[in-house]
Order: sequence, then C-alpha cells, then structure tokens
Amino acid sequence: MLDALLSGRGWIALVFVLLAGIVFFNVDLLQMNREIAGNAERISTLKREIARHRLDVARLASSERIQESAAALGLVLPAPGEVRYLTARPTLDAKQAAKRITSPNVGYVAPPPVDTAPTPPATDPAATDPAATEAAPVDPAVADPALTDPATTEPVYGDPAAPEPATAAPA
Repeated sequence: MLDALLSGRGWIALVFVLLAGIVFFNVDLLQMNREIAGNAERISTLKREIARHRLDVARLASSERIQESAAALGLVLPAPGEVRYLTARPTLDAKQAAKRITSPNVGYVAPPPVDTAPTPPATDPAATDPAATEAAPVDPAVADPALTDPATTEPVYGDPAAPEPATAAPA
C-alpha cells in the first residue's frame, strides 16, 4: 500500500498541497512584515509629533510667556500683601446663597460690549509698561445711565420693582 501511495497520483497531490501551503505561509509572512514596517514608520511619525506637541506645551506653559501675555492684556501681578484666601463654610455659605437668590430681571438690557482688543505696541517705553497703562475697572451699571438711580446716582442692581431679599440674621 505504501508503494502504491508513493508511486501513484496521491503522492503528487500531497506534495502539491504541501508546497502550496508553504507558498501561502510565506506570502502571509511577507504581508505581516510589510504591516510591521508600516506600523514602525507610523510609530516614529507619532513619536516625532508627540515630541513636537510636548515642546509646544512646554513653550506655551512657560511662566515667562504667560506673564508677557498677561502684561499685553494689561494684567499685573498683585503685591504679596494683596493676596487673600477665602475660608469655605459649606453650611453657612449655602444658606446665604439660597437667601440671596432672586428672579431674573427680564427688563435688563446688557450694555454694548467693550472693545478689549490689545492696542498695537508703541515705541514709547512708558506706553508698554503694564502698570502705566492699567485702567480702572468699569462697573457696567455705572456705564449705563439707565441702570443708575437718578436720585442718588448709585448703581441699581437687579429689578428695581422686585422686593428686597430678606436680611434676617443667621441662626
């Protein structure tokens, strides 16, 4: 029976199937190698991109750049004695906030927006000093004459027709 298998057509079919399997295996192996090379190239591209983004983040997060940007907007650092911290009192603060809630003022018309675009840098060194160009904050109620009480020239906040919130002493 072994002699018949080795000398017959079965042997040829068996060798053909084995050779076809080896060819398909090599083709699959070449395809995996091509995918690995493509993934390695993508990994190196992503690593370069990540390094570039990290450099951008480091540059943007530098305190010098932030201070320069803030100075360009007219912001200044507070003096050490001017910094204060608030103490949270969860139960008392929540009760006070609940007492101060009022209905919205539907008659209020917001004032037109103020142009806050930075001005182009001047050649005068005194003009580029943020402390020299610091402007006083504008109260929107005072800026709009419709929101000022004509009798006292004090700003009016909220709906003038709304009743005053209760100002009971905390228990």
